[in-house]
Amino acid sequence: MARPRKAQAEGASSYAAPVRLVRDHGYIETRFNRGRFHWAAGEIINKPEEITHLRERGAELEPVECPGQPHPQS
Repeated sequence: MARPRKAQAEGASSYAAPVRLVRDHGYIETRFNRGRFHWAAGEIINKPEEITHLRERGAELEPVECPGQPHPQS
């Protein structure tokens, strides 16, 4: 029998906006020997799960403006 899906945390929707990595980030997974993971500086991340994972690992991220939204004028 399949397990029921976990409900997303309330704050998860705030991570839906794309972000950009400020610095290179990577690590070597040693527990299960799954390999080496690397994200380059300037890379734009769109997947909420990946953004959450990077935040948990301490990656420096900055918000990216969505190109489809109009810019507020002063």
